[in-house]
Amino acid sequence: MHRLQSTTRLYSILILNLVLIFSITSCVEEFETDSIEYERLLVVDANISDQAKPHQVRLFYTSPIDNEIQNTQDVLSGAAVWVEDNLGARTDFFEPDPGYYYSPEDFAGEAGKSYSLFITTAEGKNYKSTTEELYAAPQISRVYNKFTIELGDRTANTIPGVQFFIDVDDTSIGSKFYRYEWSDVHQVIVPYPKQYEAIPSQNGYDIVPFTLDVEECYREDNFKELILATSSSSSNNQLIEVPIKFSDVNDFNVTTRYSIEITQRSISPEAYSYYRKIELFNESNGSLFDKQQGLIVGNITSLDDPEENVLGYFEVSGASSERIYMDYTDLDPEALEYLERTCTKYGGWQFRGSVEEFYQALDLPESIRGPEIARRGNFELVDLGARNELFFAHRLCADCRRRGSLNKPSYWE
Repeated sequence: MHRLQSTTRLYSILILNLVLIFSITSCVEEFETDSIEYERLLVVDANISDQAKPHQVRLFYTSPIDNEIQNTQDVLSGAAVWVEDNLGARTDFFEPDPGYYYSPEDFAGEAGKSYSLFITTAEGKNYKSTTEELYAAPQISRVYNKFTIELGDRTANTIPGVQFFIDVDDTSIGSKFYRYEWSDVHQVIVPYPKQYEAIPSQNGYDIVPFTLDVEECYREDNFKELILATSSSSSNNQLIEVPIKFSDVNDFNVTTRYSIEITQRSISPEAYSYYRKIELFNESNGSLFDKQQGLIVGNITSLDDPEENVLGYFEVSGASSERIYMDYTDLDPEALEYLERTCTKYGGWQFRGSVEEFYQALDLPESIRGPEIARRGNFELVDLGARNELFFAHRLCADCRRRGSLNKPSYWE
């Protein structure tokens, strides 16, 4: 999925730059997007690894610049898709959804073997990838975090946070070229799960029991960028402090426990070179007058028409993964100095009076009610006390669904 996002963004940028160039050179006349010559190209997003799982091949076509909604004509459906190893063994992929092709669940590549991807469309067009060798991936030795201050996107603002790194002690069994993926999850356990809620009505508020368990949630995310590294220049076969993921320190403001899984993919030198070209293009496209890299060609070709351009890459990789679990207090101590814990700062709020009086701040002088009304809007009724006492809590500390989902990941310890 990551390669797909990067490739799609890359060619969107190419088309956008073309539009801007035409706009600047003919600024007097209105620019018509119909004047751009559009070439419909096949895009292949495919990879296999030595992990036993359904491996995906996605086939689709590029879209015109003014095509705002993807339609069924953008996907390549009904194709025969298969992978062959260097010994001639063939694995066929099936298509459960248009444009998405999957291997059997128990399919896994083997280190030392080479693989090629084959595609035959319903119209009889034939495509083939270059032969890619599968290199075993070394194990990740350490996953850790360090306090970092990052510059905001194109601004002078700074963002305090934590940078997650990995070390690899021995890369001698790998290809020396690596691509990384990560997925993480924040566990959120709220200290004041609500038992009641106040529902606005014509008469003010109706207080009703709240029966859903909203104490514990999970917030998941995954990588959206290219992360590459190489040990080719390392004399001791080590990778030290490979930066994987940066998190704003306040991402942890209501986190109870945190987990991150990092997957290291040992890729071919050719795949590494392909991804580096995409990376360099994305880094250099800030100026309209930057030197353009041109079409970034992958490893898929047409067997019927050598002049046909095909986008995308068939990646073959060995993979190793490492998952860590940590409490938020295991962050770099310097980062904790910047961390504002919402539920510690605000806590619970016992209020003697009605819901209306609380939200309208009628217990305060009228001159200061405005800002207080806005502040109290962040609080929810969570429980009832004795003698007309109500218990309120910050909404992030009363209902975990505001920062996650009730669905607990199957792997969570």
